[in-house]
Amino acid sequence: MVFEDVTLKHGETLSQIASDYGYNSWDWKIIWDHHINSDLKNKRQKPENLLVGDKIIIPLPWKIISKNMSVYPNNSNRFGITVNRDGAKGNKLRWVQTVFQDNQPIGFTDSFCADACPGDDDDPFYYTTNEIKNNSNYRKSFYDAPWRGPHPLRTTAWRAVLSICSVSDLQVSVFESIVWGVDFGKNGINTKYPPRKATQQEISGHLRLLKIGKGKTKTFKDGGWTFREALIY
Repeated sequence: MVFEDVTLKHGETLSQIASDYGYNSWDWKIIWDHHINSDLKNKRQKPENLLVGDKIIIPLPWKIISKNMSVYPNNSNRFGITVNRDGAKGNKLRWVQTVFQDNQPIGFTDSFCADACPGDDDDPFYYTTNEIKNNSNYRKSFYDAPWRGPHPLRTTAWRAVLSICSVSDLQVSVFESIVWGVDFGKNGINTKYPPRKATQQEISGHLRLLKIGKGKTKTFKDGGWTFREALIY
């Protein structure tokens, strides 16, 4: 299991933090009673005794429970992917994706980039805050259907690394990373690259792209964002 560390702020409660990270608010005891928080529990005795600045470790048991590639509606030569995770929606849980666009990068973007390419806001997440505001299901469900026309010289091997991520202030922690993609054939015939678990090397590359990623008006680094793998204790 992976974990997130959260520093308590003024006005926050353990039940609210539980809700933020994918639990039902009444399941705060799962966090409080976890052995990883035993020192804090012994020190404060009750959650209501927690103080601003206390560090709480949040278990993140959430898993990708389905990842299916299928033909795009009304286009048998285009493939989309639908990915779902378990847990509740959680205000601090999002998706991040980085992509390799091979020989067909869009616009002035690089072949390797943090999705969306190009950026449509200055945050590092796949879905913007406004998109999630309009459809909160995007916290648990992911959909993408890339498209490129046939390249005159060779197949375009479009690949993506997708992760669930937890957010603490401006720190993004990735977990449950998968790789998927589409081969856009020179002959116009496209082939799906089915989703699989990402290797450690691929996760490292994923994080590297996030760290140098660009938003709409500035880099993620200039925005104060930092990136890491979710903690393992």
